[in-house]
Amino acid sequence: MKPIIAYLTASLGLISCACFSQSVQPYDLIITEIMSDPTPAVELPEDEYLEIFNDSEAPIQLADIELWVGHREVVPDSFLLLPDSFYVFWDPEIPALKNGGDSIKITNDLNLVHKVDYKPSMHESDFKEDGGWSLELLDFNKPCLTQGNWQSSINEKGGSPGAINSNDGSLEIAEVQLETYFPVNDSTLELTFNVPIDSIWTDQKFSTSENIVHISIPKLDSNSFQSFTITNPQTCFDHSFEDQTIRYALPNLADSGELVINEILFNPDALGCDFIEVFNPTNKAFDISQLSFSKFDDEGLLEAAEPLYHLPKLIVPEGHLVFCSNPNWVNLQFPNAKNVLETSLPSMNNNEGSLVLINKSGKIIDHLFYQEDWHYQELNDPENVSLEKIIPQGINNSSNWTSASSYENFATPGYQNSNYVAITSTSQKFDFEYDIITPNGDEYHDKLLLKYQFESENWTGSIDVINASGITIHSITSGALFGKKGVIQWDGYLDSGGLIKPGIYALWISVYNHSNQESIQEKITFYINGKLQ
Repeated sequence: MKPIIAYLTASLGLISCACFSQSVQPYDLIITEIMSDPTPAVELPEDEYLEIFNDSEAPIQLADIELWVGHREVVPDSFLLLPDSFYVFWDPEIPALKNGGDSIKITNDLNLVHKVDYKPSMHESDFKEDGGWSLELLDFNKPCLTQGNWQSSINEKGGSPGAINSNDGSLEIAEVQLETYFPVNDSTLELTFNVPIDSIWTDQKFSTSENIVHISIPKLDSNSFQSFTITNPQTCFDHSFEDQTIRYALPNLADSGELVINEILFNPDALGCDFIEVFNPTNKAFDISQLSFSKFDDEGLLEAAEPLYHLPKLIVPEGHLVFCSNPNWVNLQFPNAKNVLETSLPSMNNNEGSLVLINKSGKIIDHLFYQEDWHYQELNDPENVSLEKIIPQGINNSSNWTSASSYENFATPGYQNSNYVAITSTSQKFDFEYDIITPNGDEYHDKLLLKYQFESENWTGSIDVINASGITIHSITSGALFGKKGVIQWDGYLDSGGLIKPGIYALWISVYNHSNQESIQEKITFYINGKLQ
């Protein structure tokens, strides 16, 4: 039997007393080293051990705590552990530590003090995972964090029981962030954070479990939206958190056209990644974990689907969500990026390709056949330049997609597109978004945008550009079938391949309705600015 060892950073010695008792608060005692597989031994005894540390400002009587390995409980012998001191439990004073991993926790009157779920994959190498090396806690100030905070011992003996850990430093971590929120039923809201949460400030009843907080909310009906302000979530380390108000509702099942593929990046640099942005133009909420991305194969059949997200997550009205394999790169490359989520995407070719948004039954919610030549013609290099949809509810063709503005660093992941055009009600059937055009490649009014709106379907016709003499110099559309409303864009290039010269021009519009035999002919004037490159 190996002795129980205590290491005191202030002064060395063993203190035993049965007369002291106190309430142990969360993280007063923390688990700091685990040797679950001592074979083959390096230089330490070939025995399992578990090390704890008094991180409080007062002595702690270990007889007042409970130590759990899985579902097996141990009540330690009487021992007064001084502040800033280690205590090591050796085999067989503790239940066997499974080589394949287990849950270890310290409780006080069954109230959780510290918990660690260890597993062999926490080791950095297969060599140390094979046995003989302990796992050590790196940052004692963030004991609730697991990822990156437990590392293989680098002590030449294989571990450092009862002594300062060979891995001793500070874990760099982003601030506390809300990752997802979701109503699990009509009266419970689930919040998922990036770190374990001990409590939040709210008048509502709540419970916490690791990274998840459940909050009691007023009962939701099928059409109602509610809001909740998240204030001061508490975890095991000091941090700042800006109050965040979220909107939520019971999710609907997405139908065709209710969510749209709104922006794509398919030609990133060598260190980057593709991304797909989804936009919600409706007044409903949807659960994106019920949706997947796919693409069409050469025979027009759907390929294997990639789920949008691994957790239930809402996309609310007017909400944008961005999906990619490397959110860190997207956030660095495009500093204004928002709502970027990590997921796997279908492969996206640089010249052309297809994308499909589907639900679990395979119903197509939106689909897109994109081409590289949808980019602005004067663009020097399409690398790290996204294609944006001009009208989210519009059709997916070349006239409704274009390059993101250089003023937005050539992409707008997670927020309104730089080329966004809202379709508004108008008494006119045809109207310009702006009537002074400067097609010089500066991303400002480079294209002519003609909005149209009809009261019925089945309109066809042509739109031509005429000069001051009334001569047709370019045909924008010929025999086109129009929807009830939409936007037609023109980049200023003529059929001859040259760029239109500065001056006053007009669109000659001639359309016909095959259902009611109504016809419209209209001329609308516009101006090409003379400050061209």
